[in-house]
Amino acid sequence: MSSFHEHHGQQKSFFEVDPARVATRVFGHPSFPRTMQCKFAFLAHTLAGCRKVLEVGVGKGLQLTYFLDRMPEDCQYTGVDIAEAPLREARERLAPHLQSRVTLQAAVGERLPFEDRSFDAVFCVDVLHHAASQPSMLAEMRRVVRAGGHVICVEPNPLHPANLMYLRDPIEKGLFQLTPDNAREWTRHAGLEQLRLENLPVFFPSFPGVLENAYGVMERVLARVPVLNRFSTTRVLRASRPEEPRG
Repeated sequence: MSSFHEHHGQQKSFFEVDPARVATRVFGHPSFPRTMQCKFAFLAHTLAGCRKVLEVGVGKGLQLTYFLDRMPEDCQYTGVDIAEAPLREARERLAPHLQSRVTLQAAVGERLPFEDRSFDAVFCVDVLHHAASQPSMLAEMRRVVRAGGHVICVEPNPLHPANLMYLRDPIEKGLFQLTPDNAREWTRHAGLEQLRLENLPVFFPSFPGVLENAYGVMERVLARVPVLNRFSTTRVLRASRPEEPRG
């Protein structure tokens, strides 16, 4: 228990400040959104039929308006984060026309403050590797999603060479735990089924902007190359809560 609290204390302290580092400078760069938008466009497409969704680890909500503008107009979104400062930024950044559809609050992924089966889908982006316990976080995501509902974790791909910079990073090094064997064990422990571990075809940065269209063309080509597509920047864990038995 003490290690659980220690881990989350470390994560919360870090993200309350989010000090300058490579990841902060890159992800917060005005030219970077193309790659993050690829991830949220994938989520919006996958969750198109969902009316109540939960995001674990909303952070500063940099892509929240982009995501919700691609979801059904009656979709109700709830976002939680371990740190208060990013949530304040997310509230301030949210487009006025989305205010009535969005709820933001502080919580940790292993202890979600919601009733069972509250959502059609639960997802996170670059967050699962920050959990104190990935199986526990996935079990909570399963608990609060309806029967047959989606659980989706979009994560950095451990095989992408650029991610090697995080091998010794105490905040990010958990990303290297996302292996096929671990994914099977985590989802089994969480009571999830229909596991799919796949790569999202995001290979290139968003800058320089003049290359944006070329990057998109090359990514569509690389996505169809069996070996190379394993080395994209992004890996996705997809699973679902089992349907309730009939009768």
